Amino acid sequence: MMHNHSLDVFRDMPGFIRDFIRHLVDNRLNLYASEVFDILDFRTESQFEQTLEKVLDVLHKAGIPAEHHIRPVFAGYRSQAVIDYKMSPLAFGLMCMHAEPVNEHIARLQVEWLAKAVR
Repeated sequence: MMHNHSLDVFRDMPGFIRDFIRHLVDNRLNLYASEVFDILDFRTESQFEQTLEKVLDVLHKAGIPAEHHIRPVFAGYRSQAVIDYKMSPLAFGLMCMHAEPVNEHIARLQVEWLAKAVR
């Protein structure tokens, strides 16, 4: 079950600032969760959901508004509307880091991300 780790940081802001921040956030959300599912070679939806829970928990504990990095959207799939997520590069990096290394592909991505971080 997904926990709500959203921080309502917009509540006390003037409308024009709130709109500007939302526009900036929308431009950063350039990956779809369905793409991340394929990139990380997840085998089941539960693998994805468990990893997403970890990412939301990290963002929450770091005091970073989750809605700035992960946002549910509706997408078309085989003539149906389904819920997908748009993600920022930070959310994608966290997905790579927190995915269970159940296959070689995920393990290699984790090593690549860590190698980039320590350079």
